[in-house]
Amino acid sequence: MAALSDAGSVRQFNEDAIATDPDAGIAVLADGMGGHRAGEVASRMAARIVFDHLQSRVIAFRSSAGAHSALQALDESINRANKAVFDASRAEAGHHGMGTTLAVTLFYDNRVALGHIGDSRVYRLRDGALAALTRDDSLLREEIDRGWITAADAGESHNRSLVTRALGVEPQARAHLAEDDAREGDLYVVCSDGLNDLVDDADIALILSALHVNLPLAAGQLVQAAKDNGGYDNVSVILAKVLQPFPAASRQRWTRWLRWLR
Repeated sequence: MAALSDAGSVRQFNEDAIATDPDAGIAVLADGMGGHRAGEVASRMAARIVFDHLQSRVIAFRSSAGAHSALQALDESINRANKAVFDASRAEAGHHGMGTTLAVTLFYDNRVALGHIGDSRVYRLRDGALAALTRDDSLLREEIDRGWITAADAGESHNRSLVTRALGVEPQARAHLAEDDAREGDLYVVCSDGLNDLVDDADIALILSALHVNLPLAAGQLVQAAKDNGGYDNVSVILAKVLQPFPAASRQRWTRWLRWLR
């Protein structure tokens, strides 16, 4: 994995937060919202809680290899973070109304579990083709889906940053959970909208295809591309590349059992 977060070219503070653990297969990104730097509080709180909870659960669910244990761990961590941010926003006047987007990936058993709320995204680059694995919770996305605006005109819309869901703004989180097969050579991208609002998907794919052998350089080039195109928002990116297949926990237990018999 490689990760990079930048305040951008305009904003003084960075309200994005990222956390990664390649050994545990965890990548977390949050993009905060709220005045008086409350967004910074929300994003860091959410990223820390989700990250810490997943780290504590990874050993347990990998040893049990339950079919839905990874998604369950994601759901639990997201709901914990949602409650903490929601309670904090009600406890302090300066934090009232704060919230954050969230995008999480958890790699296990040749798969990746995805958790997502808001307009931060997860992409996958496979064989040179970039695919979005998440759908934005945004007013702009709804307008496009309803045919009220074309995708070509989306770049000029004033509704780009208006999210319809976020973590910490309601008592219960309404996150999206999914899974994806992770293959050798796949490159996953977790990013805040400060990247994809300013860099077209085609250019993201081009940069990743050219620099996939050097993830830190690729992450830096993506952030720089966003800044070169205006950099009016904080921009954060996490890159996670699948180097080789890794056996399922059930296979690991079967192998250990065979060794014990021998």
